[in-house]
Amino acid sequence: MASNILFKHYQIDDYIEIAEETAGWLKSVERKTEHGKRWIQSPDSTEDFSDYPMLTEKALYGGSAGIGLFYLRLYQATKKEEYLTEAKEAAADIIATDEGVAFYEKALNIKGVEDKLVHVKNMPGWTAGYYNGPTGSAYLVLKLYEITGDETYKTYAIKVADDLLSVAKKAPEGIYFSEQNDLCGDAGFVTYLVSVYEVTKDEKYINAAKALGEYILSKGKPAKNGGTYWNVVDLSIIDFPEDVFWVNLAHGTSGVAWIFTILYQETKDEKFLQAAKEAAEYIKGIAVGDDYAVLVPYLDSEKRGPSTEFYYLSTCHGPAGTALLFEALYKITKENDYLDWVKKLSRGIIEAGAPENYSRGYWRSQALCCGTPGLLEHFISVYKLTGEEEFLNYAKRTARTIIGQSQVDDDAKDIYKLSNTRRWLGNWWRTIPQDVHTYSGLYIGTAGNAWSLLTLAAALKKEDYIEIIEYNF
Repeated sequence: MASNILFKHYQIDDYIEIAEETAGWLKSVERKTEHGKRWIQSPDSTEDFSDYPMLTEKALYGGSAGIGLFYLRLYQATKKEEYLTEAKEAAADIIATDEGVAFYEKALNIKGVEDKLVHVKNMPGWTAGYYNGPTGSAYLVLKLYEITGDETYKTYAIKVADDLLSVAKKAPEGIYFSEQNDLCGDAGFVTYLVSVYEVTKDEKYINAAKALGEYILSKGKPAKNGGTYWNVVDLSIIDFPEDVFWVNLAHGTSGVAWIFTILYQETKDEKFLQAAKEAAEYIKGIAVGDDYAVLVPYLDSEKRGPSTEFYYLSTCHGPAGTALLFEALYKITKENDYLDWVKKLSRGIIEAGAPENYSRGYWRSQALCCGTPGLLEHFISVYKLTGEEEFLNYAKRTARTIIGQSQVDDDAKDIYKLSNTRRWLGNWWRTIPQDVHTYSGLYIGTAGNAWSLLTLAAALKKEDYIEIIEYNF
């Protein structure tokens, strides 16, 4: 009897092959420019993404920098020069069209809009920040320097850091750039400044990162259940109730505290480590679950307390992201309590029914940011930290789910066969479940799904590939 393709148990080569099929689909949405390449963010959407923060053309989150990074990783996995060329073409366009300081002058002075579907445009810090602005695009360039040794890439990375520092605002507590001090805003700049410092050893970059960290640290407040929390984004700007604030990695306490661990590792300044520990105590104080598994609420409020019926699961607002804080604290302190919390957060994802079953804060986004690929990145990280098969098994389950969520069209010439390209469709807007599209980008769509499968392949092969920033420290 012939083997059934739906009964397949995926192996390392399968994950890499699927990533190459993804590259095949990305070829269909590439757009050659005067200097290199960009990719259409969503070929089946009629929306105008030209000034939308999360989908700017060259961004790491949903644009060419993220796709270039995927190609660079695929080059590492396959050793095929064509993928390195794709990454270089993405970088060439980014470098040639760099706006310099003018980008920040424009982005940080955005005028407000009333349309609720695009009200995130009222968050200039997100537009300028690491995931959507020049520093995220330059992360691709830094990684190209790391792999190729081409000094042109290093020179550009330094220029981007200098442009950033030239628009810093001074305050008694340190420096800042916008009113959004979360990981998607100002705090994310720490990762880039530290990365440039590691390449150059120029003290001005680590000093600036430290000054930014000190400014954000000053925003902390004592929490009712213990520890310290950071409310670093005014959510009323985007129509949330005035009393609520976000908790987790992308926009809340665990994100800025994770930044504090990076600053501690680089500076050995105890105040950053202490702040990270205080943040962890706050997270513990609002977590919901038991000794085996927990989840962390999406929202908190000084008036109403945490939202105990609303949990994200993936990177942005879920345990997949918040666990990074506890992983970092365990690596620094070797205290088993932090490791126990990493495991409890990880098991919380499984106890919530993921990766197979969706829920209010884990929907069909198919995004590294808020969907299944983010879970896979997390489970592999925990497996690498602990060496425990439990988490590798979760990773393999998640990879199978990701593959099952993909779209492979019929072969145009033979209905008996499948095409050799693969993509993922998802609804990035949680509150608009019918708004389903194919997105090309790293954190928002197709490239990110394939990226996570390469993460599993690397772990199984015991090889090191380039990482997204969340797993780079």
